[in-house]
Amino acid sequence: MNLHLARDLDLPLSAVTQRLAFMGRSGSGKTYAAGKLAEEMLDAGAQVVILDPVGNWYGLRLAANGKSPGIAIPVFGGEHGDVPLEQAAGALVADTVVDRGISAVIDVSRFRKGQRSQFVTDFAEQLFHRMKTVRKAMHLIVEEAHVFVPQRTMHGQERLLGAMEDLVRLGRNYGIGVSLLSQRPQSVNKDALNQTEILVALQLNGPQERAAIKAWIEGHGLP
Repeated sequence: MNLHLARDLDLPLSAVTQRLAFMGRSGSGKTYAAGKLAEEMLDAGAQVVILDPVGNWYGLRLAANGKSPGIAIPVFGGEHGDVPLEQAAGALVADTVVDRGISAVIDVSRFRKGQRSQFVTDFAEQLFHRMKTVRKAMHLIVEEAHVFVPQRTMHGQERLLGAMEDLVRLGRNYGIGVSLLSQRPQSVNKDALNQTEILVALQLNGPQERAAIKAWIEGHGLP
C-alpha cells in the first residue's frame, strides 16, 4: 500500500518510520501537505502523533467542508481538546500514547513558553525511552519545528533540544519516524534537518530560507 500525497506523488508505507521535512512560508500549504500525509498514514492503520503549538491540527476531525466528521482522533489540550493538559504531564501523555497505541493530537498552544518547554521535554524524553522497548511504528509530526528543534537555543532549552534530536536522529532505530514543519528552515537545527530524507519545499521568499534549502540539497548530493 502506498501513501498518495498528490497527483503523481506516492510514498511507500515505510515512510511512517522515515524522516521528512515540510518547509514553506505561512499560507504555502505545508500544513495541508503534512495533513494529507497524516490522513493517508491514519487510513493505512499507522500510529500518528502530532505535536501542535498553534492549535490547528484538531481540524483532522473535520471533513474538507469544515462541518462533517473527519478522522476520529483524540485531541489532548488546546481549545478543542477532549482533555486538558497540565505542564507536568508530558511523561504521562507519552506513556498513554505508547501503552494504548493510539494516534493523537498533542495541542500545547495554551501553554506559556516555559510550560510548553517543560511539557514537551518530558514528553519527548519519555516517548523515546518507551519506544525503545515497544518497537512499534509511529510517526511524529512536529508543527513549527523551529520552536522545539531550534538552531539557536536559549538558556534552559538544552534538554528540550537534546530530547527532540534523539527522536529525529535515533528514533528510526525504534520505529519512530518524524516530520518537521516550519516556515523558517534556517531556524531549524541543522543537525536535525539534515537527518531528513525527504524534503518538501513550498514557497520560500527570503534569501535565508532559500539558502537553508540549498544547503540541504547540496548536503544530500543532489543536483
